[in-house]
Amino acid sequence: MNARTEADKPQVAAPAAHRPLRRDAERNRQLILDTAKIVFGRRGLDASLDEVAHEAGLGVGTVYRRFPNRDALIDALFDDMLASIERIVAESVALPRAWDGLIHFMTAMLESQGRDKGLRDLMLSRQKYLDLCEKDKEEVVRDIVQPALYDLIARAQTDGDLRADVVPTDVGVLLISAVGVVDFTAPADPEVWRRHLAVLVDGLRARSGGATTVLAPAPLDDDQLEVCMTGWKYGTREVPRKRS
Repeated sequence: MNARTEADKPQVAAPAAHRPLRRDAERNRQLILDTAKIVFGRRGLDASLDEVAHEAGLGVGTVYRRFPNRDALIDALFDDMLASIERIVAESVALPRAWDGLIHFMTAMLESQGRDKGLRDLMLSRQKYLDLCEKDKEEVVRDIVQPALYDLIARAQTDGDLRADVVPTDVGVLLISAVGVVDFTAPADPEVWRRHLAVLVDGLRARSGGATTVLAPAPLDDDQLEVCMTGWKYGTREVPRKRS
């Protein structure tokens, strides 16, 4: 039997030949994420993967190979959304006066959501979208925001800046309402929410002699607020999870 020549031997591709493909894949993945931030920020979290692909200048198949559905893409972007919230909380609690921190928190949250419809969708429909993501991510948001907000409220009341009959769930409901104002007015004027926030802030401010309207009936507690978010048309219809 004749020995095979080098030309007859099966050729094995060198490992290095695949490296550019891996780099291309990672580059495409980052392009998809960067583009999704823009598309979701402009059109909201209901934007399709087809829209993201078109905006990125990629084939739809390329996008679907990296992210099999929109839920997977939202999940990948969640950390960026979370970082934005963490930054706002850190800035708020760092301010020397709690009232200033509380107003900064509300203002900055509305500013970020005014610029980013995707973040606004996340705030308005947190269960709808967070339930699509990895388990307990809704709890991550709550664990970051709730302690800081409760502390700011308590300290602002001790300082005499925030009316004493306001409770944390009141501020939560008002903030959700304000996000609704941002969403409702954005098509006509993306900044007009500031006017309505000023009215809201005046309603929260303590006044000498207690010259404020009595708040009635009793405020919602945390569990009732969870029920509201669950039954709301922008949320899910699932039974709310019991709080530990």
